[in-house]
Amino acid sequence: MKSIICIDIGNTNIVVGRFLENSLKNIKRFETSYESINDITKNYLTSDLIAISSVVPKIESKLNSSYFRVSSLNSHLNLNVNSPDEVGNDRICNMKAAIENNLYPSIIVDFGSATTYDVIDKNANFLGGAIAPGIDVSAKYLFEKAEQLEKVKFIVPKYVIGKNTETNLQSGIMYSGIDAINGMISRIKKEMHNEIEHVILTGGFSKILSKNIKHKHSVDMSLTLKGIKKIWDENNKI
Repeated sequence: MKSIICIDIGNTNIVVGRFLENSLKNIKRFETSYESINDITKNYLTSDLIAISSVVPKIESKLNSSYFRVSSLNSHLNLNVNSPDEVGNDRICNMKAAIENNLYPSIIVDFGSATTYDVIDKNANFLGGAIAPGIDVSAKYLFEKAEQLEKVKFIVPKYVIGKNTETNLQSGIMYSGIDAINGMISRIKKEMHNEIEHVILTGGFSKILSKNIKHKHSVDMSLTLKGIKKIWDENNKI
């Protein structure tokens, strides 16, 4: 039984997963860097079947050009936007996984270096979405610009009103992010005339933020990898 290695190259992390048929095994997460991609090439690419989604061309270029690459052209999605070729491959994979599992009409919220919102209508068309700075990216910029502020752990504090600098920062970073996410989902639902049936969270902050998202939702940390596999399957039917 052959396996397929799926690689999701993001701005912050590279995630590698092995599929045996449709079962996802051995998920590994690396910091996005040339060192990581060299490690992955040496130790993890043991299968002849490799599929890649990337939003970091410089890192992707270090992998064999013969490996399958996800794109807007081979995704077989209806991307009802002005420039389909500008839609990020990670977003394409997320939508593919959701649609193939009948999770639409939906909003997919992916927490990475950017927080993306993808909107799929009742006919499985991608209508567009929104891109906002990721919570960690916004916080990093704050720490870089404010010399007296030190980095804090990304946790949601019990109280909004902090009693020291650390809890002040955690409150401001996390609750402002949470309120922005809840607000964006509400705005999208309103614009979609409340037709949205599914909200799906994925990406690094999903589990941390999930209990503070007021909209009914599901969490799928492997959504992008599943989408890569779905697109590979469609393009490699025997």
